[in-house]
Amino acid sequence: MGALEADLKNFFGTLDHNWIIKFVQHRIGDPRIISLIKRWLKAGVMEGKDVYVSETGTPQGGSISVLLSNIYLHYVLDLWFEKAIKPRLKGESYLIRYIDDFVVCFQYRSDAIRFGKVLMKRLRKFSLELEPNKTRLEEFGRFASKHALEKGRKLETIYFLGFTHYCTKNRKGNFMVGRKTEKTRFKRSVNKIQEVLRTIRHWPIKDQVEKINQILRGHYNYYGMAGNLWLITKIYKITERYWRRMLSSRSQKSYITWEKFNKIKSIFPLERPKLSIPFSELKMYAKL
Repeated sequence: MGALEADLKNFFGTLDHNWIIKFVQHRIGDPRIISLIKRWLKAGVMEGKDVYVSETGTPQGGSISVLLSNIYLHYVLDLWFEKAIKPRLKGESYLIRYIDDFVVCFQYRSDAIRFGKVLMKRLRKFSLELEPNKTRLEEFGRFASKHALEKGRKLETIYFLGFTHYCTKNRKGNFMVGRKTEKTRFKRSVNKIQEVLRTIRHWPIKDQVEKINQILRGHYNYYGMAGNLWLITKIYKITERYWRRMLSSRSQKSYITWEKFNKIKSIFPLERPKLSIPFSELKMYAKL
């Protein structure tokens, strides 16, 4: 099976206002709602005392921008793929999209190549284009490991929504998709935790723990997927070591030994690593 991993270039800034209104009018007949959306789109940007009216795109940070963008791509990409592309392909295919990031899976490489060519034409029609640095065609699936070994090349992976998806095997030796935190996202999470710990180092320990645990819970809830336990545990270990370091730097006489630090943790425990989606529930969310 092949996979086309793609991202759209400057997506929010290039949406065609005329097409957006046409797509919204397909489901909404109230002229007052249409008028309000038009005013949202024409809000523009203020730089100093100057206001620049936007002719394309949606307002950055606007409350309706993500909604309108999803409506736009529903008609441009999702509906088009289901109604016009799928029936013409030789094998199975699936499209998975989150806002402007999407992955398209194909049973046959020839289908993937054909789709890549017509996709460019389709996007140009609606003033969109692919980001070349984030778009690539890769072999992925149960035979990818065998083919990579035969050709003497590295096994390819897919980066999507902060995860690295890779080919692996389960305990029975059957193919399965493995997932782990993507490298840049992992570094970003570490940097965020360290920055927060530096900021709150002089807070009362009870308040520090509450703040740290908020960050850890959020990280576990998103990245705590089956197979990724070792990386969320690594985040916990890094947080633990850096917190001790920050407590030891509060003054010249505040060095904290590991023995003393463990006593502090027994009173104010850090949130332990926890999978939000264990293997027992993974089949509910994934179609293999």
